[in-house]
Amino acid sequence: MSVLATWLTRQAPAWLDPARAGPLTPAQRRALLAISRCRTPELGGHLYRCTDCTETEFAYHSCHHRACPRCGGSRTAEWTQRQTDRLLPVPYFMVTFTVPEQLRPLFAVRPTLLHDLLFTQAAAALQSVADRPRLLGAVLGMIAVLHTCGRQMQHHPHLHFIIPGGGLSPDGTRWVPSRQPDWLLPMKAVAAAFRRGFDDALRAQAPELYTQVSDAVWRTPWWVHSQHAGSGEAVVRYMACYVFRTAISDHRLVSAEADAVTFSYTDSKSHRPGTCRLSADEFMRRFLQHVLPAGQHRVRYFGWMHPGARARRCVVETLLSAVIVVRTPAVKPPPWHLRCTHCGAFALISVGRIKRGSPLPVCGQATGPPEVRCA
Repeated sequence: MSVLATWLTRQAPAWLDPARAGPLTPAQRRALLAISRCRTPELGGHLYRCTDCTETEFAYHSCHHRACPRCGGSRTAEWTQRQTDRLLPVPYFMVTFTVPEQLRPLFAVRPTLLHDLLFTQAAAALQSVADRPRLLGAVLGMIAVLHTCGRQMQHHPHLHFIIPGGGLSPDGTRWVPSRQPDWLLPMKAVAAAFRRGFDDALRAQAPELYTQVSDAVWRTPWWVHSQHAGSGEAVVRYMACYVFRTAISDHRLVSAEADAVTFSYTDSKSHRPGTCRLSADEFMRRFLQHVLPAGQHRVRYFGWMHPGARARRCVVETLLSAVIVVRTPAVKPPPWHLRCTHCGAFALISVGRIKRGSPLPVCGQATGPPEVRCA
């Protein structure tokens, strides 16, 4: 059972009250409703029977919302395995893009637009520098993951890119490796291109927001960091943590009380562990500010990794086929929800469905069994 989800469920009624000051956005309201209904009678469920010990069990459905602490585990594992299986036998790099602190309030006002600009301008900056023949002269393949949370759950939008060390030549006939196995591109040039592109795009698409930004923001250097990531497996696992989860997970919680929440973090400057204690209202506010607008993707693909560029992706894999390491497919573990709590065997089979809103029988209460429809 998720401690964080339980805490959020208890706090949800007060925050969902329409009379509460500071109304929630539609996306935040849907997230809280989904979390509070997850694995409850409101979503219905299934009746299972174990083929080994013949015992029966009830299980309610999950909400599958990307902000829910209970959900996303299996999808994270599947995404990680899929990306790991597609890694190429070349060095990989993790490139991180951040924006100046003065721009962060704009992300809170127009998150859909600003997140789109962050994705497109960061990818365009990388490709514009990679196009230079003396640096690489090739088309990059990039996976970008949006992360909006800082170490203490403050609003800190930034992107993590995972990029193979090289690219496809413009004519699509050869693989161009990076000049050095531990160096991809000059990040100062990438940061300058990112700043110029973001400046022009924000001025053109949201002039009312552009006028709120100080001119000094566009004159000071922006920060872009590149880190050698070896074969790429470690950085895929790191980025997967942010694909189907939001803000914080149970393992960081120290205590979750009715009036306050304490969680652990690692200081970005000293790299020392610490704890942060927030009031219940402040913790909920910080959690909800990381709920993305409906329909916005947290992961995007660029260059020859884009879903619409499968032909170029196949060319890259063919060019590197002489040295591709064949990975033995991992044995997929049995679904966790089919494990019998009585005998421990993964031998549950569905024999009926629980109607939505029908509660499970509670020990000591004469509520009767839930309404079940035979499968």
